[in-house]
Amino acid sequence: IIDASGSMWGQVDSVAKITIAQDTLSELVQGLPDNLSVGLVAYGHRRKGDCADVEELVPLSPIDRELLISNIKALSPKGKTPITESVRMTAEKLKGLEGETTILLVSDGEETCDGDPCALVRELRESGIKFVLDVIGFDVTDAERAQLECMAQAGGGIYYSANNAQDFKDALS
Repeated sequence: IIDASGSMWGQVDSVAKITIAQDTLSELVQGLPDNLSVGLVAYGHRRKGDCADVEELVPLSPIDRELLISNIKALSPKGKTPITESVRMTAEKLKGLEGETTILLVSDGEETCDGDPCALVRELRESGIKFVLDVIGFDVTDAERAQLECMAQAGGGIYYSANNAQDFKDALS
């Protein structure tokens, strides 16, 4: 799940956070094993002020590197940060899968659409959907970090802090 909300135009070391995320995620996709199934969800990339702006860009399927990278590179941040809805949509797609799935959330902020993403993650895991949620907080404040850490903890995953491009690369690896 990629945060493509308006704040991703913010700069880290004179480079837009979205540019760092796009370049680093594209590199990651190139190095993923051929036998993986991968999907891509983004939020905040189509409309300003719209809490329903969550889109599954690539459904969970055998890895298609070109499709994933072209969708990542096409993201243009515009809107809000509906983290709760993006996690709900992603987890719903995992219902009924046999094995455990990892969801990776990359965000530079906290929920801006009145949801409680930490409570939702707990609820989804208790409902029997088998997933682990790892979170990369990219250039976040302490308050934003607290929410993102709570989500990772509730999701049985790990929270990674990234304050610059190298930290982001390290977190992804």
